[in-house]
Amino acid sequence: MTVDMAEIARYMRMGRGVPEGPLAERVESLRAEALSSVRPARAWRRFAVENGSIDSGGLRLEISGKLAAHMRGCGSAYLVCGTIGAGFDALQRRASVGSGTDALIVQAIGAALIESYMNSVEDEIRAELLPGESLVQRYSPGYGDFPLSAQRTILGLLDSARAAGISLTDSLLMVPSKSVSAVIGVRKGDSAK
Repeated sequence: MTVDMAEIARYMRMGRGVPEGPLAERVESLRAEALSSVRPARAWRRFAVENGSIDSGGLRLEISGKLAAHMRGCGSAYLVCGTIGAGFDALQRRASVGSGTDALIVQAIGAALIESYMNSVEDEIRAELLPGESLVQRYSPGYGDFPLSAQRTILGLLDSARAAGISLTDSLLMVPSKSVSAVIGVRKGDSAK
């Protein structure tokens, strides 16, 4: 797993710029430390989408209005979760105690790493699609009108604690912190991504 300096800089809100000089050296040092702490894990499962929901053995995920529009024409969807692991959380805690700059850099590195990892998970899922199928862009709880509470159902349907080491607090925060849950629609024809 890797992540490039430009992507880290984007999450540091540097626009198109990249760190230089001592800042670049610090980013590089923290990136190396982050990469050694990462233990990625993921889980996914495909479900039929029927009557505006995903239903499986008593757990039912309601598809919100904006998500339904996003998935128009999709007869099935993957529920997916992924994380870069608890080791990264420990690095974040150490960085936040050390300096504000280090905390910002490590946060940016983590955001870039989880995004990169989830893109690779999507590539794995694409490999199992049937001919003529494609994925629409992933859609996570908390976006649009898709409630954050939907994470409970997604993680439950994926048995995420066992499968990927991902759990949810009472206040709906994912643990480890750099984790993602999402719905990815499956459409016949060209990809919408």
